[in-house]
Amino acid sequence: MSETIAGSLSVSNDVIADIAGYAALSCYGVVGMAEQLQGAESVRLLAGQRLRKGVMVSSDESGLRVDLHVVLENGVNMKSVCANLSSAVAFTLAEIAQIDSAKLKIGIHIEALKSNY
Repeated sequence: MSETIAGSLSVSNDVIADIAGYAALSCYGVVGMAEQLQGAESVRLLAGQRLRKGVMVSSDESGLRVDLHVVLENGVNMKSVCANLSSAVAFTLAEIAQIDSAKLKIGIHIEALKSNY
């Protein structure tokens, strides 16, 4: 039995980034989150506890924007993976952080492809 408690929920951008990062990792075709190295043309695949560096969260009067910098598995259909990724992150943020999906914009940046061979 669920009981509703009156009040408001405030979630920091770091927590939103963590939730979005873990939701992204659960998607098929996503190898991990990526961090752009300063002054270099390459990216670094982030370890599980540092996912937040691959997710940029910003907000304004129109809502919340979440930019995911991901590394995908080579050979996957990028359009399908991105659609699934966007849907999964939006659903997870709506369920856990109670963020209205109508006010949420998700940007996906494919930083690299990684082969399993």
